[in-house]
Amino acid sequence: MSIFSANIPLLNTFLKNFASCFSTKQMAMFTLVIYALFKDYKRNSLEVMAKATHTDYQKLQYFFSDSKWDTQALKRIRLEIIQKQRTTAPAKDGLLAIDDTGCPKPFAKKTEGAKLQYCGPLKRKEVCNVGVSAAFVSDSKHFPIDIIPYLPAREFPRGKNNSQFKDKIQIALELFDLYAESFALSGIVFDSWYATTRFLTHIHKKGKIFYSEIKSNRNIFMRHPVKKNQCLVKPDELVTLIKKHFWDKIKFVKFKTTDGSEVSHKTYSFEAKLNDCDVPIKFVIIFGKWNKDDDYTYHILVTNNLRASAKMVITNYLLRWGIEHGFKELKDTFYFDHYQVRHINKIDRYWNLCLVAWTLTYWIKQNAYLTKILETKPTTFNEIKQAVNSMLEFASTNALSKNENLAHSYFKIKSKRLKKKCAA
Repeated sequence: MSIFSANIPLLNTFLKNFASCFSTKQMAMFTLVIYALFKDYKRNSLEVMAKATHTDYQKLQYFFSDSKWDTQALKRIRLEIIQKQRTTAPAKDGLLAIDDTGCPKPFAKKTEGAKLQYCGPLKRKEVCNVGVSAAFVSDSKHFPIDIIPYLPAREFPRGKNNSQFKDKIQIALELFDLYAESFALSGIVFDSWYATTRFLTHIHKKGKIFYSEIKSNRNIFMRHPVKKNQCLVKPDELVTLIKKHFWDKIKFVKFKTTDGSEVSHKTYSFEAKLNDCDVPIKFVIIFGKWNKDDDYTYHILVTNNLRASAKMVITNYLLRWGIEHGFKELKDTFYFDHYQVRHINKIDRYWNLCLVAWTLTYWIKQNAYLTKILETKPTTFNEIKQAVNSMLEFASTNALSKNENLAHSYFKIKSKRLKKKCAA
């Protein structure tokens, strides 16, 4: 069942917040796109969305390509909706998370930005588009704040020397500067790829706390227990030295993993610096894997909060997985990586519309708006999506039953006898 003049007050209340971003015709198309993202598809595309909403494909294509509307205004209003309600707003114990995600496009030859590069979801190189994202993460909630498409150097004349080129660290710096202050977040969390000297130094100078992990090839400038002087030590050597010389100072720390289970790991903490980085750092070594799928037997976490306990460092670092949950919800529920548009501005528009659909679902979930509407209470994002889709189908069926011209234009039924029998 397609969508015909669906009128659902709950959805209208949310979507009308964006009226200032669009003309009347654009607003109608924007509403249809959001409705379409709640439908089920094996593979999503503009053509499939047009069919699902009984909309002319050319009009939908025009909305994404040539129609003049501002994604920045869309972002601003979406974040205002989140921030103005206690149930959805960031909590005091939350952090800003930075990470990137890849959208595999193995057969894309002309899609802007889709090049052979590392794709996080696949954990290998693949032809893909990459976006660098900022998200709010805490124990109780998470939500995407922004995502900016990354264009590889090969997309620019003169490559990295082009003034328009921005590497992923530069995009991450811009996201940090833009949102760490506006969301009044004291800390930021990110994985080892972003733990560069440039990023760590910038965050520290801004007076913010970071929690991260370092790669196994980073050199640590510390006092060597055997040589008795300051020197560079690699992580593998460091772990060996700790086991041999400091095993009596090992402490067990209990914490909750990403799946909610409580575990206990051996840890060792000390203060030192990374090579070529002047930021004073507290290191926390965790002996053991995060889970059975972990490829590493130890992890070295870092923070510039020198007074933080090992448990605090580990707990805050594990909040990083909130941004991964957000990526999964966007892709599994709202087809974030299913687009079939070629130009980066269209991809950016599509991604931001997916974020609006995600935020609508989050807004419904956090405020329990479906409790009085449905017999059963949906809890997961996918369950809420299915519930919204059911309401759209119900409203559409109701609209068709009351509007003979609308029904005729869709079904194209000529036989008066069939119409009469169906109405009996």
